[in-house]
Amino acid sequence: MTFTPLGAGQEVGRSCHVLEFRGMNILLDVGIHPGYDGLNGLPYLDRIEPDQIDLILITHFHLDHAASLPYFTERTSFKGRIFMTHPTKAVMRLLLGDYLRLMQMKNVKPEDTLYTEADLLSCLDKVELIDYHTTVTVGGLSFHALNAGHVLGACMFWMDIGGRTVLYTGDYSMEDDRHLSAAEIPHKKPDLLIVEATFGVQVHASRAEREARFTGTIERVVTRGGRCLIPVFALGRAQVSVSCCTIWKNVAETCLMPIARILTLLYCLYFLPFFLRSSGTVVDSRRILASQSALAEHSNLVR
Repeated sequence: MTFTPLGAGQEVGRSCHVLEFRGMNILLDVGIHPGYDGLNGLPYLDRIEPDQIDLILITHFHLDHAASLPYFTERTSFKGRIFMTHPTKAVMRLLLGDYLRLMQMKNVKPEDTLYTEADLLSCLDKVELIDYHTTVTVGGLSFHALNAGHVLGACMFWMDIGGRTVLYTGDYSMEDDRHLSAAEIPHKKPDLLIVEATFGVQVHASRAEREARFTGTIERVVTRGGRCLIPVFALGRAQVSVSCCTIWKNVAETCLMPIARILTLLYCLYFLPFFLRSSGTVVDSRRILASQSALAEHSNLVR
């Protein structure tokens, strides 16, 4: 068995790895490096022959794990299959469309335009959807997706191939947050574990401590007449921040944030439950109901 990082080996960004075993070539994520434009942001795809890749498994919709996928499917000789969860495909369509618009605003050079809107749509048409805990077989490989926490639809892939088992995690979270449960722990040990380790040697403060610091800062600023600009760039993290029930309990009476309230109201009441029903995402329904209740309590402030 051979495992080759084509990105994110000793860096953050452009996660992309090749797993080769028993005649199968599997590409795990196809992200982009957020610090570079154009071809410089791609994984090192020149190290492989795209037409030799049998399938691609995408763990979640963040750019560093998925944004190079349309380039790989539409601008190379790749002819294999692509799998991801329902929410990942739906949100990826929005995120990559926004990524393309940002590149246009930056007036990037034509040679640095990796793909077009038409390429993105063509790529998404090739995607096959997978539910959690549903086994799919491709050639000599069988795999299923497990909940990874992190963001809506994020998954880990458990693979069985040639009598060996492999678990590839992508980004995952072992702590419950305000709208998603923690990652699942498999019932058995894999022969090979490929794990994301961006914060692997760091100790973070508890969620309660982080939330108290976050909401306390907002309250201090707002009560003295100030305004808060919160630069949360990652979809998923933004929803955790804005939909935190503590914010609504402590700050809603004194803080007028109509845009934030409307977006979070829509997310908690419509967007999140829709994808939970369609994808079978593991989540504590009481957490969703608590968020909906808190939002409804203050919904008169949005009118």
